[in-house]
Amino acid sequence: MALADVLVARPAQEIVVAIPVEQLPRAVKALAECRCLHPEPVTTDPSYRALLHRIRGDLDTLEQKIKQALEVAEKKIIEVEEEEALRLAQETDVGLSRLLEQLGDTIRDIERIAEKLAQLRNPESELSELLRTLQYYSFIRVDLEKLRKGSIIRAKIYRVPLDKADGFRDEASKIEAVVLVDVGIVEPNRHTFIAVYPAWREADIGRVAVRYRAELLEIPRDLPPIPAEALRQAREEVENLPIVLERHIPFLRKALRLVEAAKRLVSILEATKPSKTIALIHGYVANEKLGSLEKALRENNVTYAAALHEHEESHREGHEEEHEEEKLPPSYFRVGNLLAPFADLMGMGGFPRPREIVPAAVMAITLPIIYGLMFPDLGHGLVLALVGYYLFYKKMGNPNLGKLVIVFGIAAMITGFLSGEFFGAEPHVAGWLTSIWGGHPPLASPLHPIAEEMVKNGGEVPEGAVQHLLYTSIYVSLALGSLLLTISSIFSIINGISLRDKEILVAGIGKTLVFGSVALAFLGAPLVIHAEHPLEAAAQVLKDAGLTLSPSTVFGATVRTLFVIGLLVAMIAPIVYGHGGFGERAMTGFMEAFDILLMAIGNTASFMRIMGLMLAHSGLMFGFLILAIISGPIVGAIVYILGNILVIGLEALVAYAHSLRLHFYEMFSKFYIDGGRLYQPVSLPANIKLATD
Repeated sequence: MALADVLVARPAQEIVVAIPVEQLPRAVKALAECRCLHPEPVTTDPSYRALLHRIRGDLDTLEQKIKQALEVAEKKIIEVEEEEALRLAQETDVGLSRLLEQLGDTIRDIERIAEKLAQLRNPESELSELLRTLQYYSFIRVDLEKLRKGSIIRAKIYRVPLDKADGFRDEASKIEAVVLVDVGIVEPNRHTFIAVYPAWREADIGRVAVRYRAELLEIPRDLPPIPAEALRQAREEVENLPIVLERHIPFLRKALRLVEAAKRLVSILEATKPSKTIALIHGYVANEKLGSLEKALRENNVTYAAALHEHEESHREGHEEEHEEEKLPPSYFRVGNLLAPFADLMGMGGFPRPREIVPAAVMAITLPIIYGLMFPDLGHGLVLALVGYYLFYKKMGNPNLGKLVIVFGIAAMITGFLSGEFFGAEPHVAGWLTSIWGGHPPLASPLHPIAEEMVKNGGEVPEGAVQHLLYTSIYVSLALGSLLLTISSIFSIINGISLRDKEILVAGIGKTLVFGSVALAFLGAPLVIHAEHPLEAAAQVLKDAGLTLSPSTVFGATVRTLFVIGLLVAMIAPIVYGHGGFGERAMTGFMEAFDILLMAIGNTASFMRIMGLMLAHSGLMFGFLILAIISGPIVGAIVYILGNILVIGLEALVAYAHSLRLHFYEMFSKFYIDGGRLYQPVSLPANIKLATD
């Protein structure tokens, strides 16, 4: 795998394949099996477009029904080993309408079973309520349907709320020729009555029932009208329905794969423009897959002619046409197993355009470093790594998530080793780690010496120790931030060269000079300025370069010169290479320079959150250490263990969120344009084969 394929997104080639229309099924089969064509929808005949729209809608509905049935059956959707064949016919829709008809009837029957089982499992459903009611009246072995539909005399069982029972009894008893039998409280919160009356009194007793919210004991038509028999049959169905539904699981899995395959074939048909003699299939193909496409068409005996078109579009940020994503070809890049988790995260910020830098490889380096500095603890990192190992190897959810947690855990372990923290800085727990560094871990938290001396029965903290560590935390955060912002700006230059866009190139040079001058102040000042701490040296240079009328040192003058030149270059870029009138370009240039000025201050300072999160982590552990000390040995140990669990869960998520924030907002904004489209060639589900008539 070439490094260029990892770092830069490559454009797919636009292609139009012309074939005889009678060979369309074979061509669709070839393009689906070669896994090389990214179909691009085309405007075609309205009736053909309407047909495909209807088929796609029917397939989506059918897929949803199948998934719901599988969910009710409480079975995990997995692939089976048997291969299934999807036969393509000569029709314009290659036989997909017939597939829908074949699957539809059986799916509807299974759907009814699944729906009934879902109702039985839902205690709030009407069917579940009916079963509970029948349990109270299972002693009745009389056909209720015959009683309530008698031609001369009728009888009905009414269930009346307790607070309405007296009113119902009094009013129903006053109706001439009505005999009311008070059964009593058979079910909770209900009073049961049996009303026997002549058929001509139906309306009168009905009005009384409505007035007092009396519910008739009725049994659904698909159950016997005798309560005892209805309850017995319903219970049998409750026991048998899961078994019946389980027998359909293999068919449902097969149907789900066929529907998914059909949906992917529809995407090829949507990219097809058929006529009476010729069908044109429009899409994109990766350069290295052109041979696979031609081979698949030949092996399926498809007569074809193909035309390639290379896009030469502007990728300049701010152009109106660039927001029309359909004008950009899909892009692709390669990632190995190690970079896959970071490619997923990168996708949260958009997909790279053709020939744009892919930040996944950069994230694989910078994200763990920033995360580890925010969450420095050898013990906590070990727990995270073990959790990630479990998620990955036990295949719990997304395996890339497991890999990412492992990487974060290792990063936290490394910085925890450098910080002298092992489940906090408590000397009895982490003392062995601190002793490795001779009592002075290089990345120790400012709270580290306080925790050590507090446990040593009130020992005094060495003078200046806390201040020195605090300065170190601030310096590491700001120096790292300025360096990463400079590197991100350099990527903007590379993007400008790769995209052949002079405005992006020149603006990238301006940003690199601005952020590079800040990085020079932090990284170079300790080498040329004598000070007790690198932070103090950097502060002297920044003060000399930015707050004095005339810099007093050559180093300060250099920093100021680079900064000012960078702002001027950033302002000139849109004026010279932008679009619109001069006034519009001048305003854009001024706003661009002002924005970079603010970013140089705000984005660099934003990396102080590294120190903030590190202090928050140490502060929480310090707080639990105090609670443990004042709680006594046994209770204190429990408190400290629970505190560690809480900090691991809380800080692991918070550090993750802030690490992403620094990448997406501070770093990516310097060079990442995104707005690209993912190259997604059509591929069939596993174990699905296509055949043609």
